[in-house]
Amino acid sequence: MTKEKEKLVEIVETKNISLKEFTFIEGFPDLGLAGTIGTKYLVDKLKFEQFGYIDSRVFLPMLRIQNGVPLHPVRLYVNKKNKVAAVVAEQMINNLLAAEMASALVAWVKKKGITRVISTSGVRIPEGKSIYAFASNEKSKKIIKENKIELIENGITSGVTALLMLGLKDNNIEAFCLLGNAKNNADYNAAAEVVKIICKLTGMSIDVKPLLEDAKKMEQVLTEHLKTLEQSQETKTDSAPMYT
Repeated sequence: MTKEKEKLVEIVETKNISLKEFTFIEGFPDLGLAGTIGTKYLVDKLKFEQFGYIDSRVFLPMLRIQNGVPLHPVRLYVNKKNKVAAVVAEQMINNLLAAEMASALVAWVKKKGITRVISTSGVRIPEGKSIYAFASNEKSKKIIKENKIELIENGITSGVTALLMLGLKDNNIEAFCLLGNAKNNADYNAAAEVVKIICKLTGMSIDVKPLLEDAKKMEQVLTEHLKTLEQSQETKTDSAPMYT
């Protein structure tokens, strides 16, 4: 009898919530952290409810502590009123894990009946537009053009975002990636632009001014956190816990 292969990525729902015809926002760390910062800001300010998390045995053993307790490094949230779900990640996803993560998310999105996926990332184009986008299919490309977002016609992308968009290419799910034009490692201006477009596409309403005002004090914490994760990934040695 063949032993079943252990899953490298597991999506755990702690609450049974229907996501049929919902929008799903993906906020994994990437260039400039625009998507991660923006998605977390939406989740916090609009009081999304946590309903699960994503786990992997190859995640780095490093967690954020909040209100005296540890948080899962990759968490699932939902806002039932606006029919929006989101994933917020504080864990760097290496190239080996990216394919497994994207595959698990694609299967889960289809299973839950989600009809739109908004992936987030970053791009660095000096003197360019504040935000760009690319789509998983022609149907999604039309939405980008209708909302007057600068479409990236040709280029290269990588990581979870790239494979997630590829996995959603041949189906009826609307899927596209918003890329904030980042100038530094934790660009809150780029994050604010991502948030504006997400709100426009989903009908949510939020003031981005506090995001920009809190930029300086949040920037150092998040940058140092991810820098420590990257160093741990490179050296594979134990690191001291970080408290914020």
